[in-house]
Amino acid sequence: MDTSPALPDSLRAIVFDANALGKGLPHLGKVRRIAALAADAGVETWVPELVALEWAEHLVREVETFRVAAKSAVKVMSAAGIKMQPPVLPSDGQGVAEDFLRELKAVPGVTIVELSGDAARAGLRDQIMQTGPGRKKQGVKTGGSDSAWLRDVLEKAGGSFDDVALLSQDGDVPVACKALRVAPPQMMNWKDFNQALFRLVQSPQVLERRITHYFSSLVGDSNGTHYDWAEPEMDLGGFEADEALLLAGSHQHQPEVNDVTLRQVYEVLDVSDIRMECATTGEEAGDDLRNATLEATVAFRADLNVSTYELTVDGGVEMGWHPVDDVRVTSSLIIEVSEGEIRSYEPVDSSHVTRM
Repeated sequence: MDTSPALPDSLRAIVFDANALGKGLPHLGKVRRIAALAADAGVETWVPELVALEWAEHLVREVETFRVAAKSAVKVMSAAGIKMQPPVLPSDGQGVAEDFLRELKAVPGVTIVELSGDAARAGLRDQIMQTGPGRKKQGVKTGGSDSAWLRDVLEKAGGSFDDVALLSQDGDVPVACKALRVAPPQMMNWKDFNQALFRLVQSPQVLERRITHYFSSLVGDSNGTHYDWAEPEMDLGGFEADEALLLAGSHQHQPEVNDVTLRQVYEVLDVSDIRMECATTGEEAGDDLRNATLEATVAFRADLNVSTYELTVDGGVEMGWHPVDDVRVTSSLIIEVSEGEIRSYEPVDSSHVTRM
């Protein structure tokens, strides 16, 4: 039985604190993974500016520790008659910090929550006056950073942490939230959060949202132009419908349907019946819906062109065409997903057309 904490039902953003990845050191591989999973689920990834700066400071300190240790080791080995060159590690801490911050800002999906003046002043006040998360650590006043970045995250979240999850186990956060008179965000450790977010990414609701977004983008690309016989660049296969619906706009006496094509697609109405056909990354993929072939039913609001023919009294054929506007087109589609991105799709069979 899974007893790990659950994410909020309506999750807008996940937030990293300074110790989210362990020992206060940054791990951009983990940040990239979380940001990618979050983006797949339609969730934002926020890193407060003060957290980013604290990561940078910890990294600089760690690099300097290793640089000094490596230099001492080379001296000891040299005295023992073993000649070697020390590893090349930067001595410019400012350069290391700037390089890291630049790489962090470039991670897709990551938003840096900038420090505001009001939050900075409030954080300093808490630290100096020992209010909110302000406390002493080995005789030194601290807590100002937590107070400041939490205030900025609260502001960005609209005054409530209800739809925010915090990757943290810091006991100062609930204390700060109590001082701010707001309920604290859902707090999770790295392992629980990673599992919960992966489950969220694979949930039917998130898959529905991703598929809707993908086809809405295609619809948006095709909007703005009405087509006569040049179809939009959307392949929904053939079209099946009651003949009365398809022939209602014809001016011929006894028309027959010759062909039905898309004229215009306006919007995605709904997505349903999502199921995985197979994984695309081998047997070990299991139920990884980030790399899979899916089948889903997608309904669109659209206009159609119907071409018709009629046999004349002299044995000839009279062709005609007319539009059928504002109908519901329901399509069963095979969808290829790779690394969480929809790469392609194709219709399984003819789309079904009904009145709106």
